[in-house]
Amino acid sequence: MYITRRSITRRGAVASLPFAFVSALAAVIVPEGSARASGFLTDQFGSDQGQPALANTYSVYFNPGALAGMHGTEITVDGVLYARSLDYNRSASALSPSGGVAQGNPTYTDANTGQATLFNVLAAPFAGFATDFGGSKFRLGLAAYVPFGGAVSWGKNSAYSNSTIAPGAYDGPQRWSTISASTSSIYSTLAGAYRFDKARLGIGVSFSVIDTTLADTRARNADGSDDVTVNGQPAEGRSYFNVSGVQVGAAAGVYWDATADGALRIGASYTSQPNFGAMRLSGNFALTATGPNPTPADLLQQYPDIIRLGAAWRVRPDVEVRLDGNWQRWSHFNSQCIVAPGASCPTDSTGVALASATGVKLDLPRDFKDSYKARLGVGYWVTPETELFASGAWESAPVGKDHEDPLIFDSMRVEGTLGARHAFSKHVYASLSYTYVYLVPLTVNDSAYNNPNNPAPSLSPSTNGSYSSEIYIFDAAVSYRF
Repeated sequence: MYITRRSITRRGAVASLPFAFVSALAAVIVPEGSARASGFLTDQFGSDQGQPALANTYSVYFNPGALAGMHGTEITVDGVLYARSLDYNRSASALSPSGGVAQGNPTYTDANTGQATLFNVLAAPFAGFATDFGGSKFRLGLAAYVPFGGAVSWGKNSAYSNSTIAPGAYDGPQRWSTISASTSSIYSTLAGAYRFDKARLGIGVSFSVIDTTLADTRARNADGSDDVTVNGQPAEGRSYFNVSGVQVGAAAGVYWDATADGALRIGASYTSQPNFGAMRLSGNFALTATGPNPTPADLLQQYPDIIRLGAAWRVRPDVEVRLDGNWQRWSHFNSQCIVAPGASCPTDSTGVALASATGVKLDLPRDFKDSYKARLGVGYWVTPETELFASGAWESAPVGKDHEDPLIFDSMRVEGTLGARHAFSKHVYASLSYTYVYLVPLTVNDSAYNNPNNPAPSLSPSTNGSYSSEIYIFDAAVSYRF
């Protein structure tokens, strides 16, 4: 999720070297962009090396137990570059006027329907360190990274660049869901593991401090309509919110060398929700049509906890087969609710704020579902120093069709990865990979956002229309081992 070009900055009194490094790096390299795995999960760092059965610095996040499979000390710096295209054609069935007069107005119809496009680029860093303290049974890992994040900035509708009747239409027909937005959750993680040599088993845990920021700009009328004029005068409003907060999280995992020679490794991990449940982000909210702006506000939402499983089998000295998958419990992400400071936001099962709720400024019902991902890959060593790897993956969408919108659009996806990893010496090695993600196009005809039974804070213009998107991901990493 959300706003225009901005730096990721530290909020809250959190002190750690990895956190400071990644915060500074992100402030330099994160431009406007939009890229996500399922939901707002962006854990593409490490490419095919990031999975629970592989022991490396990425294990700090994917499976702290896998640190027990490492030997020596390793430092890794990784950068992921995402590019995303998204096309949305808002249909006439999406028109959501407040009354019958607007429906016959050709300016209203033209300003609120048609094609919207974006092509955004986003970069995100990973920095990690892991050591076995010179051959002990204990392992320590530190890392900073951004597993949740994204940003969008939409193209403009030049036909309305100088309009005096509907100036808001310059921001495009998708503007009722998003004009520009950004979010990031920067994790600063300390992990520890212990190896039981006789059982060839490792267990590990981690603790994270998480700095989350979120900002959003969209078209918004207090009555939830997409009216652009009243009595021939411009009447379209805007909402703005910018919030942040610090959370904590934890993870635990196991790792097993299933064969004495280490040819078959198996890993499993559990990663908690940020704050082990609800996140309360504090900041400001403004609705330009309703009075003094901005006002203090909180955003309430929940991200998923994640269960991961993985296996890697060296079927011969130069070939390894890898299989992993995850269960992302996005069903926690029921709504995004903006409330007065300290207020609650009771909702029904679909994320709609209850009519009895007080202090609710804006509610975005999300009603996400759990999502699942499975990936099968292979590594082939053309020489002992050079590995070529490839994989294919399938992932289900957490967003129900009736809750799709141009900001959170997600659908069933298939992806393919090609990459190479090369050891320049016994200490230095690097990797480079490319992943193509295809999202199955879909058309929405029954948007839940403009349900007239919803109370005003939960009522938004319809998101009916057709959607299509592709994502292109480049990952590069350099590691030093000693």
